[in-house]
Amino acid sequence: MERNVLSFGAALAKGYEPRLYPYDANRIQEGEYEAILDFKIWAKKIMAVGCYFTLLPAKEKVQLTVYCDKKTGQYKLPKSEIDFTCCPTSNMYKISIGKKKSGNTYLQNAALINK
Repeated sequence: MERNVLSFGAALAKGYEPRLYPYDANRIQEGEYEAILDFKIWAKKIMAVGCYFTLLPAKEKVQLTVYCDKKTGQYKLPKSEIDFTCCPTSNMYKISIGKKKSGNTYLQNAALINK
């Protein structure tokens, strides 16, 4: 599968609005959700992919980050087979959002839902 992560400029050129997707831990509730992966953007200063989801049914927009595994060079979550550099966008996923001891939110798990 071909990589489909956008640069920030390319995302804006395609009409996406990253600023509408908060990553503030106080605004993102932990839990399990069905969500649409709207688009993905390469992180600017770290080796990571910013994933922009719309949580359903409330249509709440959130940004969650998937980091590069330094040992494998892959952008996968520990318990998931999804490669976030090439997974499909505009599709439904079942995601789990957790909170670290620091209070920051993170993407714990994700699975593509075939609907």
